[in-house]
Amino acid sequence: MKYFRVWVVRSVCLLLIGLCAPAFAAPEASSASAAQGTTVSTPSPLSYLNRDIVTFRATVAGISPQERADRGLKRLQELKEADLDDPLRHFTVTYDTTPVTVYQLGDRLLFYVVQEDMAADDHRTFEAFVAATQNQLQDVLKARLEGVHWPNLIHGVIATLIALLLLFAGLWVMSKARKALLAAISRTRRKQATAEVSGFDWLDASMALANKVTQIVATFAAIALIYLWLIYALDQFALTQPVGERLGGFLLDLLVRIARGFVDALPGIITVIVILMITRAVQDVIARVFIAVQEGRLEVPGMHPDTAGATRRMVSVVVWALGLTFAYPYIPGSQSDVFKGLSVLFGFMITLGSAGIVNQLMSGMVLVYSRALRRGDLVAIGDTRGVVTELSTLSVKLTTLQKEEITIPNAVVVGNNIRNFTRAAGEAGSLLSTVVTIGYDTPWRQVHAMLINAAKRNPGLVQQPEPYVVQRGLSDFYVEYELFAHCVEPMRAVAILSVLHADIQDEFNHWGVQIMSPHFRMQPEGAVLVKEQDWYSKPAVPPSGSAE
Repeated sequence: MKYFRVWVVRSVCLLLIGLCAPAFAAPEASSASAAQGTTVSTPSPLSYLNRDIVTFRATVAGISPQERADRGLKRLQELKEADLDDPLRHFTVTYDTTPVTVYQLGDRLLFYVVQEDMAADDHRTFEAFVAATQNQLQDVLKARLEGVHWPNLIHGVIATLIALLLLFAGLWVMSKARKALLAAISRTRRKQATAEVSGFDWLDASMALANKVTQIVATFAAIALIYLWLIYALDQFALTQPVGERLGGFLLDLLVRIARGFVDALPGIITVIVILMITRAVQDVIARVFIAVQEGRLEVPGMHPDTAGATRRMVSVVVWALGLTFAYPYIPGSQSDVFKGLSVLFGFMITLGSAGIVNQLMSGMVLVYSRALRRGDLVAIGDTRGVVTELSTLSVKLTTLQKEEITIPNAVVVGNNIRNFTRAAGEAGSLLSTVVTIGYDTPWRQVHAMLINAAKRNPGLVQQPEPYVVQRGLSDFYVEYELFAHCVEPMRAVAILSVLHADIQDEFNHWGVQIMSPHFRMQPEGAVLVKEQDWYSKPAVPPSGSAE
């Protein structure tokens, strides 16, 4: 009876395959396998309960791999719980010289495979391929049986609930630990004094960073716990076990790839660090040389102290550019397409926006190497007058005597006349001046003496070199006198001039000379002049050896 059943099953298999024989009446095939009733087509996998069983690649008797997979999946889904206890076996029949291996569960036919279903790079024998397929099918049927077994389901649910309770407990403990750590950080911050450097509280910034790091670590730890619970819960049920295994495999593979990438990147990172340290050492040596030149402690032919600072910055840029060029190939990920794409993007952006920047940079170089300006100089650029407070690569900053900060682009500075009131004065500082007009009836020597006395009383003015007076012009009714004095604090020029004007008024009042410019409507009755005996009126002092 047993042999009769086997004979019947094989006959049915041949009949099922032979029903599609008309498909072979098509035009001549292009390969030997097509002549035998099979052709290689697009692969189609047969999966059931999230498990891969086999991948069909051959069209057999006109049945495509997709149709074979659909039919096999349908037969597996139609299996009843009672059918799962039947024995699983396979046997081989021959159709038109093509060996066909059929898998059978009890009396039910599931699917069949042929040798053309093996991948081109699969070097196993067909017998090994058949055996492996049966093992995978056996695992699927076993999972199906376990999935409908109530004790297994109850055990999985209980284990999942226990794991869920442990998850909540872990998240609660983690939340308490995070709050305790944040409270400790807050208490430490209140107890410690501020650590300000250049007006910035580094301790407060460090505590804020520690606070953020704690929150980030706690968040990632919570996500990791939830992910591990999900893997464990999926692994408790036969239906979802492959999904849990894939999630676990993904996590393990991710950790392995991160560790492997870190290990592979170590030589490059060490090389980059060494190159950057050498670059920093070279840059420090060069910077020391230029600083010594700038401070006047070293003389280098062709290098001026005023331009040493700008030259140092340019040489530093060149040195760091060479160092980064040497280190670039060793940066982890520098050869990736993403890194190359970002490099192209940044280069494109710099190219588009560099026209104006290059103009400002070149203008800045002109200003530096022409030595037209330096910090602390009192200058006039166009209609703007002020003290130079900053010379940058793109602009010049001036602070006017009214305490206004004005930023002028380098290209604008180069395109205007620059009047420097400090450079020619040297270390004595910039010159301040004020003008008074006095009538011809006042001795000019007396006016000179009074103006100089007023300047000498002003503590904001330099007494060496001494203040001096020039007569700017002989107008119709008065003489224009201009007092010049040096000032080392040009930013206080307005206040110093105010005090100087007050001192001039006091000086003129003390000697009875009015500061007033006469205007005549008609010819005066007498000549307006100074008698010779009054030439040296006080506080003027006649030269030694001359009679008063």
